[in-house]
Amino acid sequence: MRFAYPLLVVLLAVFAVAPLEYPGAFQSHTGLLAAYNLINLDQNPRLDWAPTVGRVFDLFRTDGALPYLAAELFHLIGFDYLTAIKLVYALAWIASGLAMYALARRFFSQAGALLAATAYVYLPYHIATIYVRGAFAESVAWAVMPVALLTVVSSQSPVASRLRFTFYVLPFALLFLTQPGIALLFAPVAFAVAAALHWNKPSHSLSAMTVPHFGAASHLLFAIVGGLALGALLYLPTILRYGATSARDGFSANFVLPFQLFSALWGFGMSTGSFLDKFPLQLGVAPVGLAIIAVALAARGVVESNLTANSASRLEADLHPTEPVVSNDRRLARRALAVFLGAAIVLTLLTFEIAAPLWNILGGFVTYPWQLLAFVGLALALVAGSVIEFDPRWSRPAMLAFSVALPVVASYGYLAPRFLDVVPTRPPIAIFGNNEIALWDYRIVGPLRHGATLRVQVTWQALRPVDHDYTVFVHAINEDGKTYGEEDAKPLDGALPTIKWMPGEVITDTHTIQIDVEGPREGYHLEFGLYVAATGNRALTDTGADHLILPRPGDPEPIITEQLPPKKTP
Repeated sequence: MRFAYPLLVVLLAVFAVAPLEYPGAFQSHTGLLAAYNLINLDQNPRLDWAPTVGRVFDLFRTDGALPYLAAELFHLIGFDYLTAIKLVYALAWIASGLAMYALARRFFSQAGALLAATAYVYLPYHIATIYVRGAFAESVAWAVMPVALLTVVSSQSPVASRLRFTFYVLPFALLFLTQPGIALLFAPVAFAVAAALHWNKPSHSLSAMTVPHFGAASHLLFAIVGGLALGALLYLPTILRYGATSARDGFSANFVLPFQLFSALWGFGMSTGSFLDKFPLQLGVAPVGLAIIAVALAARGVVESNLTANSASRLEADLHPTEPVVSNDRRLARRALAVFLGAAIVLTLLTFEIAAPLWNILGGFVTYPWQLLAFVGLALALVAGSVIEFDPRWSRPAMLAFSVALPVVASYGYLAPRFLDVVPTRPPIAIFGNNEIALWDYRIVGPLRHGATLRVQVTWQALRPVDHDYTVFVHAINEDGKTYGEEDAKPLDGALPTIKWMPGEVITDTHTIQIDVEGPREGYHLEFGLYVAATGNRALTDTGADHLILPRPGDPEPIITEQLPPKKTP
């Protein structure tokens, strides 16, 4: 029975990870960047590597290398790049449940820990982090954060005091190597929570009130600061290579509107900070509902305990205050509920616009204020799990099954990502603009000779909101340097201009040109790229060029056929 509940956590997480088994890649705001960064790591392994394909290096906001190193291990044992990325997503999701179970077990019974773990796995924002945002490193951070918090809240126990240096510092070091900005913001949250949990209960004498012991505080600081320092030390080669830079426009002040936390809206759009925002930010009806019930049951328990303690004689109770008759387990659960509920409320308030002045500092670590919802979700899952501890009827098999199934059923409709029939096998062709648009693939259909009509099929993906209305140009150039055929056209003949492309959206476009019959017989190539019609300025590629030469050496030769080839691998 010792492993029955952890096994249930794994089994219950199956519904969350099952969509990852669908063929192809799921479409998210980051698109195929995780797979292409893994390809880059595989082809350029080095100690100072960072996932910068399609991104500008940012000291704190850029993903750490650790999740990609885990994916690379899967690739080295035979999995393709996309499958390796999916495996890390899946294992991180399952590990997040197990880590939350271990953390909740510190305060609750096995049943309470199971409920907290299930609520954590199926938090709507947790699902959105993966299936909507495609935040690869943050998905791994969800698994590391409970372990890091467990380390600091257990630092006073006799067992923990005998453990070695690595036990204290490793979780925060791993979190830093996963996502530096998240790690630095989570550090003060973990310290505050652990300090509140370790706060010695005041006696009835004001003079006897105590604060956390100095040794406890030193343990907490050692675990947190030491871990971050170790992570920063391991991150140093990357910093030396790319520099300690922070993007000026890296932070978007898209604050949460209070109603969004309780909205049933689920969409795949980007966060804009507006009333019509289509990005899901809700806390989830199941964890919020369970948290409300937990608070009500805990409050009722306090009232009943006080009534019992005072039933003999109110005068006697006034003269000699009596400790309410509450079990140690119930007292621990009540303290955990109070601390994590307070943390959830404070962290939620930080995502509102009233906290805007604080984000002049905090904004250097993350892109959006609502990324703190990951911390809110961790605290809220623990509050939801505590409901089991305050009424024995909740731990009965039928009631426990109902309460555990509730988060799964409530979030099941969100487990419907959109998929693309693509499997990346090579680096991207080019990235245009300021990491605006990636060219994943192209096909040339038709012969490169005079008089021929040929089509160029291209696959684009927006990497972020596109600021320019680009025109695509395709020019047939001969060895003599002259142009013998050209087409300049908006994508999809203007039906979907680039300024309307959503981040992560994949667009397949076809351009047709005819090579002048009066031109030389052979010796042609294509010049291809993007420009802004209003100014004539061409979009530069990530190599600094203002056009591509197609076909590139090593790419497939033009296909002579009347049919466009099926779209398979970018």
